[in-house]
Amino acid sequence: MNRQNLFADAPWDSEERGPETGLVHRIFWRPDDARMGATLWDLSPGASGMRMHMHYGAEEMFFVISGRPVFRTMDGEEELAPGDFVFCPEGRAGLHAYSNPQSEPARVLGMSAGGFPDVVAYPEHAYAWVATRDPDLPAGDDPGIIQRFDFRME
Repeated sequence: MNRQNLFADAPWDSEERGPETGLVHRIFWRPDDARMGATLWDLSPGASGMRMHMHYGAEEMFFVISGRPVFRTMDGEEELAPGDFVFCPEGRAGLHAYSNPQSEPARVLGMSAGGFPDVVAYPEHAYAWVATRDPDLPAGDDPGIIQRFDFRME
């Protein structure tokens, strides 16, 4: 067992704060080759958040820990509250993004089940990524394929 605490004052894995996103995240440890994963997202006040995207290779679910982030899908936008849960299936039905237009920070726990290869498509920006391995980890003996290509959703 590798015990980790959602509320621990641990360092963030990314520093993406700024006018573009207003996000930081902490990825929780998981064994190599595990399909389940968890990431804690911190959205600063006024955060534009992440780009609308969908996965072909992963399902995701999000739990609002604090704040009132806005969750966006193909059907529109909805303000969420602490305790709310949303599920994003693989493919078009799971197209999503979230932001935090509020004056208070928001925190969201994302959990996913997926693996590689994965295709992450950003239809509003007309591109997608294909990855046969985790691009955040060293390539090791198998550099895999990590490639961006143009994508247009009809």
